[in-house]
Amino acid sequence: MERNIKASSGKCGIAVEPSYPTKTGENPPNPGPTPPSPAPPSSVCDSYNECPASTTCCCIYEYGKECFAWGCCPLEGATCCDDHYSCCPHNYPICNTQQGTCLAAKDSPLSVKAQRRTLAKPIGAFSGIATDGKKSSA
Repeated sequence: MERNIKASSGKCGIAVEPSYPTKTGENPPNPGPTPPSPAPPSSVCDSYNECPASTTCCCIYEYGKECFAWGCCPLEGATCCDDHYSCCPHNYPICNTQQGTCLAAKDSPLSVKAQRRTLAKPIGAFSGIATDGKKSSA
């Protein structure tokens, strides 16, 4: 095929008897909107507190062997540091709380900045379902 040629029949004869498809049937049914994906499960810290999905629960306030306040580290599978405020990625598991860094190994020159924890929320805060079974606005 070629446009703007001098022959009245066109290059391949398409100008002599052009054709095009026509629709005669009904439209197919509309499949409707795609349902939303389910929310990823949250990280449960204890019977009362949770953190968002893909985070790690770390104890902020511990007395004896009991944790009374939880924090959420923004990393999955993180190491919780002893300062109760920071955490480290799983591939840099050594906490240097004085420097605020995470080391790949003890005395390693390789380090990354430690992450800060945020407070955990009551169970149901991230899934949208409160503990009383009602939808949460959080």
